[in-house]
Amino acid sequence: MEGEGKDIFGEEPVPGSSTTVKEYLRKYLSFWPLFVLSLGLCLCGAFFYIRYAVPKYMVKTLILVKGGNNEGHSSQDLIAKTFNGEIKEDVENELQLIKSRGLMEQVVRKNQFNISYYKTGNVRNVDIYNDVPFILTAQEIRDSISSSMMILKKITNEGLTIVYGTDASKTSLAIKWNTPFIVNEKLFKITPRGRTFNSEDVFMVTWNPVNQTAEELSNMLSAEMLDKKTSIIKLELLVENLKRGKDILNAIAREFNQSDIDEKNSISDKKIRFIDDRLSIMYNELNGVEGNLENYQGNNQIVNVATQSNQSFGNSNDVSKSLTDIGIQQGVVEMIQSYFNNSNTEGKLVPSSLGINDATLSTLISRYNELQLKKQRETPLLGTSSPLLQDINNQINDVKGSILESLQNITKNLKLQENSLNQKNTQYSQFLSALPHKERVMQEIKRKQSITEGLYLYLLQKREESSISASSSNVPIYKQIDVATGYGPVEPNTQNIWLYSIVLGLFLPVAIISMRDLLNDKIIQRRDITSRSSIPITGEISHIRKRKTNGLHVMDRGIIAEQFRILRTNLSFLQKNKSKRVMLVTSSVINEGKSIVSLNLAAVLSIPGKKVALLEFDMRNPGICKNLDTEKEKGLTNYLTGQSKNLSELFFTVDELPDLHIYASGPMPANPADLLLNKQMPGLFEELKKQYDYIIVDSPPAAVVTDAFILDEYSDAVIYVIRQQQTLKKQLDFINEASRTEKLKNISFLVNDVKTSSDGYDLSSNFAYGTIKKRSFWKRIIPFTKESYA
Repeated sequence: MEGEGKDIFGEEPVPGSSTTVKEYLRKYLSFWPLFVLSLGLCLCGAFFYIRYAVPKYMVKTLILVKGGNNEGHSSQDLIAKTFNGEIKEDVENELQLIKSRGLMEQVVRKNQFNISYYKTGNVRNVDIYNDVPFILTAQEIRDSISSSMMILKKITNEGLTIVYGTDASKTSLAIKWNTPFIVNEKLFKITPRGRTFNSEDVFMVTWNPVNQTAEELSNMLSAEMLDKKTSIIKLELLVENLKRGKDILNAIAREFNQSDIDEKNSISDKKIRFIDDRLSIMYNELNGVEGNLENYQGNNQIVNVATQSNQSFGNSNDVSKSLTDIGIQQGVVEMIQSYFNNSNTEGKLVPSSLGINDATLSTLISRYNELQLKKQRETPLLGTSSPLLQDINNQINDVKGSILESLQNITKNLKLQENSLNQKNTQYSQFLSALPHKERVMQEIKRKQSITEGLYLYLLQKREESSISASSSNVPIYKQIDVATGYGPVEPNTQNIWLYSIVLGLFLPVAIISMRDLLNDKIIQRRDITSRSSIPITGEISHIRKRKTNGLHVMDRGIIAEQFRILRTNLSFLQKNKSKRVMLVTSSVINEGKSIVSLNLAAVLSIPGKKVALLEFDMRNPGICKNLDTEKEKGLTNYLTGQSKNLSELFFTVDELPDLHIYASGPMPANPADLLLNKQMPGLFEELKKQYDYIIVDSPPAAVVTDAFILDEYSDAVIYVIRQQQTLKKQLDFINEASRTEKLKNISFLVNDVKTSSDGYDLSSNFAYGTIKKRSFWKRIIPFTKESYA
């Protein structure tokens, strides 16, 4: 469509620059009363907190961990490890021990830190620790899980009055000193510390369960290493009463040392009892082992097992060696027999006897080899049937038979020798096999004797060591370097509280304003339009305050009049080639100021002497005549329905602007949209264009009814009115769609009801309506309030 995406000069719009720091500051500074109020409330809150908060003090002390006492035990000392455990060398373990629940409960129970004394006041109660003229003692506690609170007043030399219970049911009890009394199933007694009492003093005493107080103190206690290079533990405690905090830390150090001493004494006692029991057992076992050794040696006639076993072992070795030699000879005999029995070795020489000590065999083998050599020499000279060669073969066969027979005899002889030696070896083996068993039995008896004797001697040694170490077990491995010291108060931190209150006082308004902007869904700033639509902005009209007026604001030299003149100048660039200009003025919903814009736009166009017709086509809710406080019985409705043919009967003028003819809407028709489709509509506009230089059409809201789309057919340009703080951002999507589909042609925006900034910043700038100024303070904070438009 023509003009879409361009400004009023027909050029592409320049992208808006980002918001500057000055504009952000101006936006927030316009809410300076909110900042003053927030800062004042936060500072008042800080003052009352500092004034009435209970001061807290920091108490600290140092404990030296001297290291574990190994009591002379080596790393292999099983008894020491059993009772002492590993040597303590890690200070981190000590940190956990000193903050343990059991240790803290012991501290609370022994020192009665679960009983607190307070001096009552108008606003707060002050912890006075033991600075009271009496002391409360718990005699019997039946209910140990609930706390008890008592108010003590009317204190005299004879006694006092105790008040306890809830606000709904309080119980008052007058008692005498040292007289037991029951409160919440707990039996208490109050003992005076002096004879000077003030009957006007009122005290509050609370008794809490030991475990509850121990848990509270553990949460307040801080334990850490003083330095990585040392083994010193630093204890810090944040308390309301400085003397109470010092006593608590000193009691923790004492109980920590005493717990170590008690643990060592307990270990020493258990160790000595254990050693005594084991000594008695070891003594009886040692006597029994020695008697068994004596009986066994006598029954088995064992003098010296080593000598007897060496002699038998030597004889057995000799027999084994002989058996080995016989086995070798048997192997050689078998090898020679195999050689002769092998057909592949026939005619070859026989190796020597290979260590067989038999002269006959050696002679036969030598004779056999000679015959073989002779045969080898004679065979080439003699024929195979030669008698000489046959004789040699016969001799060889005879010698071979003799050798085999000799080998059989040798085998029988070796077998006999082997049997004899095996028999002897069996005798020696039986003898030697009996010795290990006897020796093993004796070794077991002696081993048991040695172990029992060693344990007995070891226990005797440890018995003496334990007796000596028990006398020095009251020396702990911990040492409190200095008694607890304190300083403060550290809470409340006045400087930080004032600083935080100032920061909070400044942050809350910023958060409220930012949340307001975040929740706002209406158009406030120019970039709310330019970021969502490319339709140009023709002009901006400032907020018009309520006042008695005829609706015309262009008859003076005020800012509103100047803005309409700027609008007139900007519109002169639209449709500059057309002799007649028909401008349709519409908006999204009612109360966006389109009627007042139409009236003043028509007025400013007529001031130079131009003939201008203002058509009040918003027949459902006519606003032009209402603003002019004028009633006109006849109007456009009469003309379109044919009741009137003369246009001069339908308009009226105002005295200041004779060239401005205002055509009232006339009687409200049954269906205005159907009336706009009347056949008289084209003739109406043709007649008006002949008579007037400008025609301004005030149409109904485009997002509510279709009248504006029907009237767009007769218009040259559309001025779409957007009202700041009323037009929704999402309605821009509707306008963009109407422009894209050409339901409305040649659209430009007019921003109405712009609230000027505090420094009178020029509204024609890109940031003319970035800061709200001309509204009430609370309406600027809450973006959902409405201000009526004059």
